[in-house]
Amino acid sequence: MSSKTIIRAVFLTALILLSACGSGDDDGRRLGELIVGTWQRGWGEGDVVFEGETELTPENFTYDKFEFHDDGSYNGMVRKGTFIAYDTRGQIIFEGRYQCDNHNLKLEPSTIEGAILAQVVSFTDDTICLKYTFEEVDISVSLIIRKL
Repeated sequence: MSSKTIIRAVFLTALILLSACGSGDDDGRRLGELIVGTWQRGWGEGDVVFEGETELTPENFTYDKFEFHDDGSYNGMVRKGTFIAYDTRGQIIFEGRYQCDNHNLKLEPSTIEGAILAQVVSFTDDTICLKYTFEEVDISVSLIIRKL
């Protein structure tokens, strides 16, 4: 075999292996495909858990509902008194772009600089458990959202 043929074979093998190592979980599902829709923050015991020293309680956690659209945009609705944009129903909207795979959910709000990166702890067709850290105050939040 010529060196060009070997290089092509190695390159083709690498492409096949990379495509086989997608971000799907064990049964091949991908959160990026399942996330489109409306998700409600869990209000039950254990649905919002803080780790680290804080006086915050789950009732203080402002996010209430998320709408993920198939064009990569999202609306994160929060309770009144937190942000400044309102929709027609009086809920407060935190809009922007999102990216997700089975391991991470990245929110890029259009109203503030920077991004929020949450680890995807687990997901099913109708439940996602996320965890993210406020590094500046050394607090982690675990959050469960459920599909409506």
